[in-house]
Order: sequence, then structure tokens, then C-alpha cells
Amino acid sequence: MDSAIEQEIKEKIQSKITEIQTELITLREHSQPEALDSAIGRISRMDFINNRSINEAQIKKNEAKLKGLNNWLGKLGTADFGKCIRCGKEININRLLFMPESNHCIHCAR
Repeated sequence: MDSAIEQEIKEKIQSKITEIQTELITLREHSQPEALDSAIGRISRMDFINNRSINEAQIKKNEAKLKGLNNWLGKLGTADFGKCIRCGKEININRLLFMPESNHCIHCAR
């Protein structure tokens, strides 16, 4: 793989890592427990509980993405970088640039 392309992918990965870390901070703030002395109605409390469970699910997804991005960042410059974990073939550069956390080529991802 060309070093210019690797550099572009590295920048994209680092940008996504920063973006996800920022989003995780926000999601964790919104997932904090509501104080019992808060004067909110029953419907508002149910809405809060629903939103919190959605935020917690998104936190799990983001943590998985972050793990994948850090994995690729560690493999950058090695022979394993950009290889599908299932078949071992190279992952299309456009797929890596669009979804840098993907570990499968387009055929194995189906």
C-alpha cells in the first residue's frame, strides 16, 4: 500500500477516534442517573429511561468501533494492515476510507 494512502487512512482513523471519543463523553453525560428529588412527571421519567437505554446501546456500539479503530491504528504499516480477517484478501481502499473500523472485505461482510 502506498505511504500517501496509509497516511490518509491514518488521519481518517485518528479523526474518527476523536469524533467517537467526543460523542462518548456526551452520551455518558446523558446516561447519568436522574436524581430522585427531581420533579418530573411519570411520562417524562419514562421518556428519560427510554432515552438512557438508547444512549447506553449507542455507547456500546461506539466502544466497539473505537476498539476496531485502535486495532487498525496499531496494524498501520504492517503486512496485516488492510487485510480481511476472514479471507485474508485486501480490503478495498474506498471501504477503508469510508469505514475505517471495518475488518472484513465487502464479500465477507455480506
